[in-house]
Amino acid sequence: MQVRFFICRLWAVALFLAGAGVLSSCQSSGVPQNSHLHEQTISLEDLRGRLLDRQEGLSDLKSFVQTTVETKDRKRSLRQALLVRGAQTLRIDTLSLLGQSLGVYIFDGQKMTGRRSVLYDARRNRIFQGIEVQEMLGRTLGIELNLAEYVSVFAGKIPRLEALKMIGGTLNPDGTIYQLTGIDPVDKSRMEIEIDAYTLLPDKVMRTLPSGKTIHIQWQDYRSVAGRDFPHRIVIEFPAEAARLTLIFSDPVLNAGISDESFELPIGNHNTSSVRN
Repeated sequence: MQVRFFICRLWAVALFLAGAGVLSSCQSSGVPQNSHLHEQTISLEDLRGRLLDRQEGLSDLKSFVQTTVETKDRKRSLRQALLVRGAQTLRIDTLSLLGQSLGVYIFDGQKMTGRRSVLYDARRNRIFQGIEVQEMLGRTLGIELNLAEYVSVFAGKIPRLEALKMIGGTLNPDGTIYQLTGIDPVDKSRMEIEIDAYTLLPDKVMRTLPSGKTIHIQWQDYRSVAGRDFPHRIVIEFPAEAARLTLIFSDPVLNAGISDESFELPIGNHNTSSVRN
């Protein structure tokens, strides 16, 4: 059954909440030509299609990031450099106060299993591969975190949106948030997605695994970068572990064209530990 939402009500509520200044601006410039607000109703699949269209416009990202890791026992901040390409390639360099690399994590989903995740510890001049990478990340961050699952999240995208089977959606009572629900056919996780009803930008996702464990993702502080809205703050919460990962972006660059070489470690005399996944 197709789910429909009534935009006229949303538009009226939005104008009422915005105040007279915005109202006069809207009267002079009107709604953007391609806006969904021109339509009387909008379907659930249409909303998903618009989200996918928006995500397709971002091919890669590079940025400095201030990462804060909070757990039950401690809170620590890391200065990092982040590279993201597509939904399968990620590089994170952890930097010292002087900008020197303390370690490098690389994930490349196009490589063979067991060689997709690589972690270089600069202090010990040692490379880790396979399942040892997860163990090292867990000890370093204090969170059992598979960073490969969050590649698209770091670029402001809803993970696995293209594969979700949408099963429901509503408009919240004050007409400001679309609340969509989908099921991932691969791992059977349930995704509850909140998007801004006016801008159609994703605000929040709650992913519920078959085990009942939940993961909360929030995109905040949207600013215009290269003509598109990009979140400068991302929060990932793990309620069961009472843990939180917060990323604050500084001077992000979008669609710069990141080369394959950027996701390769420099060849050198390293000690290597390799265990297949």
